[in-house]
Amino acid sequence: MRAFGGFLTIVLASSLAPRWAAASEPAAPTAAYLQASTDAPASAGSAASSPAPASAPPPGMVSSDVPPPGMSSAPPLQQSEVGVDTTPSYEIPSRSHEGRISGFMGWGFNVPLGSMRDFTAVVSPLGFEVQLHAWITRNITLGVAGDWATYVDNRPRTTYSVDNAAVTATAYNYTQTSSARFLAHYYLIDDGPVLPYVGAHVGVTWSFFETQAADLLINDSEVSVSFGGEAGIEVPMGRNAPVALVNVRYSVAPAAEFRNVSNVQSLGLMLGIGF
Repeated sequence: MRAFGGFLTIVLASSLAPRWAAASEPAAPTAAYLQASTDAPASAGSAASSPAPASAPPPGMVSSDVPPPGMSSAPPLQQSEVGVDTTPSYEIPSRSHEGRISGFMGWGFNVPLGSMRDFTAVVSPLGFEVQLHAWITRNITLGVAGDWATYVDNRPRTTYSVDNAAVTATAYNYTQTSSARFLAHYYLIDDGPVLPYVGAHVGVTWSFFETQAADLLINDSEVSVSFGGEAGIEVPMGRNAPVALVNVRYSVAPAAEFRNVSNVQSLGLMLGIGF
């Protein structure tokens, strides 16, 4: 019985072995399969040339491939850093004064010098001046000025001799000057917050002298050519704002004489404002 079972096993194995081998081998292609294979390259190439549809972004996120409403293309998510050029691309033009007219008016303080100081030694705060300038170039102006100054002083008791008489008394001395001048100024810089200048002047000065001692009154007037030098600064307060002026002037009128006054010399300070 055991021998019969072994024989039956051998017979079944030999009969099933060819079927197992055929099943393990690949099946021969059919005619339909071969026809489909010849048409596959064209369809595959067209499929590869067309881009795959973009997947929808997750909810709450914006796709970089989809432009915002009203724009033709989507902005880049990352931009390269661009250096900022802080150098001005143009030169700021300076404000040229050439061709302009400037005018000033101001208060004058005057100090008498030389023999004039022996007659009236007190500093005079009673002065006034008006100036008018024309800018010929960026640094040169020509102008005219008119000024007026008054000097008053009480002198110690002095003996005055007049003709055949003599008077000893305290003297009250009074001098008044008025001048018309031509001015020429050279500005050291042509633009800036402060415009310093130096210059010269020449003109005509009228001087009036008066001295009174007790009942004795003596007066006289003189006209003389005057000249001298000056310097100062202009301070613009803004593009369309007034201009402050500080001017220092030395002047001499050599032909103005009265008693012990051989000439009229003065040093004046003007504080003015203009345009």
